[in-house]
Amino acid sequence: MKFKLSLKESVIYFLLLLLVLFNVYLYRAEFKAQIDPNDNIFHAALVADAHSIWENVFKEKLSPFYLIDSWNNSWAEGFSLSTFYAHLPQAVISLFSFILPLSAYKIFVILRTLTLILLPVSFFLAGTVLRLPSAACLIFAFFSQAIFTDGLYGIDASSFIWRGWGLSAQLFALFFAPLAFAYTVDYLENKRNLGKAVLFNFIVGQCHFGLLFILLLGYPFYWLFSGPRRLVQNRNLRALFNNYLSIFPSLKRTLILISLIFISLSYFILPFFWLGKYRNFSYWDPIWKFNSWGIKQILIWLTNGNLFDFNRLPVITGLLFAGLTVGFLSKHKVINFLTALFGMYLVLFFGRATFGPIIDIIPGFSEYHLHRLIIGVQFTGIFISGWALYLILKDLWKWQGIVVEKLIKKDQRSTYSLVILIIGLIGSLFVFFQMEKPVIKYAKDNRLMIESSNLKYEKDIISYRKIVSTLRKLPQARVYAGRVGNWGKEFKIGDTQVYMALSGDGFPMIGFLPQSWSPNSDTEQFFDENNLDYYQLYQVRYLVLPKDKEAPKFASLIENQGPYSLYQVTTEGWFSFGRTDMVISGDKTDLLNITRLWFGSQAYKDKNYPQILLKKGASIQGITSIQMSDLNHFYFNNQRESVWQKSPFVGKITAKLPEYKKISENILANGYQTKITLFDSCPDCIMILKQSYFPGWQVIVNGKKTKTFPVFPFFIGISIKDKGVYEITAVYKPSSIKILLIILTLIIAGILIKKRKIWKLSD
Repeated sequence: MKFKLSLKESVIYFLLLLLVLFNVYLYRAEFKAQIDPNDNIFHAALVADAHSIWENVFKEKLSPFYLIDSWNNSWAEGFSLSTFYAHLPQAVISLFSFILPLSAYKIFVILRTLTLILLPVSFFLAGTVLRLPSAACLIFAFFSQAIFTDGLYGIDASSFIWRGWGLSAQLFALFFAPLAFAYTVDYLENKRNLGKAVLFNFIVGQCHFGLLFILLLGYPFYWLFSGPRRLVQNRNLRALFNNYLSIFPSLKRTLILISLIFISLSYFILPFFWLGKYRNFSYWDPIWKFNSWGIKQILIWLTNGNLFDFNRLPVITGLLFAGLTVGFLSKHKVINFLTALFGMYLVLFFGRATFGPIIDIIPGFSEYHLHRLIIGVQFTGIFISGWALYLILKDLWKWQGIVVEKLIKKDQRSTYSLVILIIGLIGSLFVFFQMEKPVIKYAKDNRLMIESSNLKYEKDIISYRKIVSTLRKLPQARVYAGRVGNWGKEFKIGDTQVYMALSGDGFPMIGFLPQSWSPNSDTEQFFDENNLDYYQLYQVRYLVLPKDKEAPKFASLIENQGPYSLYQVTTEGWFSFGRTDMVISGDKTDLLNITRLWFGSQAYKDKNYPQILLKKGASIQGITSIQMSDLNHFYFNNQRESVWQKSPFVGKITAKLPEYKKISENILANGYQTKITLFDSCPDCIMILKQSYFPGWQVIVNGKKTKTFPVFPFFIGISIKDKGVYEITAVYKPSSIKILLIILTLIIAGILIKKRKIWKLSD
């Protein structure tokens, strides 16, 4: 079949190519980045973690299922990030490093930069799937590249590039989101492309479930919106009733689509919610992340141009308001729907700051970062404003044709058309570069910052690598290199804090929290670098300090390399011995302050680790029970007390621990192992594994599977009562339910692919 483009289409594709090449020019410095100073370092660390899992899979030490359910020990005393965060993109990127002659980090840099460069193409293709004119699709592509904010975590470049936030997972998801949305609308309206709709939504969810969640909010709205739209058009209640009866097939398609998306991601979605009580809700995160900014601030940003046109004339904003006016009255169903959807996203973007807890009626919103709904606002806004500009240009072209036909003589028409073409070209270039001014400046500063950082990086990289090399030879333990609130902020390699760089190189860190979902995230902030007890508690054995900084007296120097010094602290290892004769019960948001009290108590010094029950009012018979009513109050002996006035640990006497001896301790590919001798019986004695408690941990004691429980601060407690020798093996294993759901999903997918013609799911 021959493929032939018209002159108009050829020009449009050529302009799209120029836009992509312009992006290559803008973001060319990204390819040269040696190290990241933002969230990209977090994603690079996850890529490195996936690379390590692949190595163990190839060596037959781990199952491939660890790629979808693994333990990440890099931050906050470990956490099952793959249960709550995207993981397959990192697995795919790291796999490429075994095939290509490039490091996993370099492949990550190349892919994220190419995704940003080619983002306009995705918006263009989405417009074509929606059967919109190619000229309008070109405008969508341009606006997706030109949109600019004051770093509000939206669609613009400040969210993604080196000097910005480094939201790589969001970028990968955003690249596929226009196609996911377009194929979904095409299926709901025209009964086409069900398979592509499910596939692209699946990919979006694998890259960033939060962005898929935004899309999923809009899909049912398509059916709900159809009735009122037809009422406005028909102005007839009977017609509305009849139309609702006629759109039940549309409801069927909506339910089929969402069900298939849910099934394809069920292994991720179901554990995300049923294990939610083990996912921290951080008090250290800025409150606007959870609550958004409220109606007043958002409307100010919208009307003054800051949501779409920061630091320039509000061109896209003006077109957006024009497009909203046109869109509400439009007979074009897709544009009409996008207009209504913009209104829904905008209202939801007002967030909890406007609606209070009532917004939590929407499933998943209670802990969702509502400020990210800016993506929905900008996503729909790009299409609405782009459509408005297309209509304006279309009318101008039509008017020009009328003028030519009526006022210009035949022998002058070619001259007139040439003049109009030149004026249009000059005007378009002027508007283009005026709109691109903030983007160009941001990209230029980005390039200069990368070049400056690379020079600093090259100056210190040899010394840094020697420190890293030494650390890799030492027994694994957590590393401390400062934090953002102290000297660590200015302690760098290039322009990246050393604690971030070490994290990116795969070392378990304390003091750096790129995510706060681990239950130990908030209490870790109380770590005192001058108190040996905290090093013991958290298994922090190594310190990387500036050469001129005095180390704690209990730390011994290993080596100096350039501006870096490596120290070691003697710690007892990943397992500790203690006892538990108290239980603290409450919600996961109730434990921060009472844990802080425990840190400073005699109970902590006596190695008395209270058990944690994540249930209000719960207790264990025969054990002292403290029941938290909220973050600041608790019940003890039926008396309500304030943590600020009375500590439940004051005056508590802990029996002396019996003698024990640790014979050995080993690190496994997926866990830890120890052997100890307990010389006397002890009914409330425990071993503590210094990893965050999570149901995925399986503990074998002397060959028998043993039940574990969370203990303060939120570690894994293992009961040992009788005297004798104990061999303890703790390994993290992928959830059997997850594996079952994946297998069922593959079976269902195979059946649907084979039987689709019979079932006629597209009808």
